[in-house]
Order: sequence, then structure tokens, then C-alpha cells
Amino acid sequence: MHPSIQLGNEVRAALRIRSRIATEDLYELIGWPQPVALPRFTVKPAGVAFFHVVDRRTGKARGFRRNHNEACALARRLEQQE
Repeated sequence: MHPSIQLGNEVRAALRIRSRIATEDLYELIGWPQPVALPRFTVKPAGVAFFHVVDRRTGKARGFRRNHNEACALARRLEQQE
């Protein structure tokens, strides 16, 4: 990966972390409970013995598995990567 692209990715990741911290601080200051973050990837049945891992933001399938447990593991792995 080009160094400038890598630097941009690192800056955006740091900004996302700071934004998340600021949001948590705001909810703590006003005394409201923090909203529950919904998972980005969901597992949906797709026909007989297939399960799609769907990105909730785009509605597109990011992968599929024949076993529900394997599909859930894929969804968790994709969630951690994002």
C-alpha cells in the first residue's frame, strides 16, 4: 500500500476513535444511556442450507457459508476488521 494511503487510513481510524470517545463523554455528561450499536453484518438464510453474511449499510452479501455457525463466525470476523 502506498505510504500516503496508509497514512490517510491511520488518520481516519484515529478520528473515528476520538469521535466515539467524544460521543461517550457527551452521553455521560447529559446522563442519558448510550445507544446500542447494532452489528454491521447480519446472517440471513438464503435457500436450503446456505446462509449469507449481509452488510447492513449496503444490503449486499459479503460472503456465504453452508453452516450457520460458520456464517456467524465470518460475520464476527468481518465486524472486527471494519
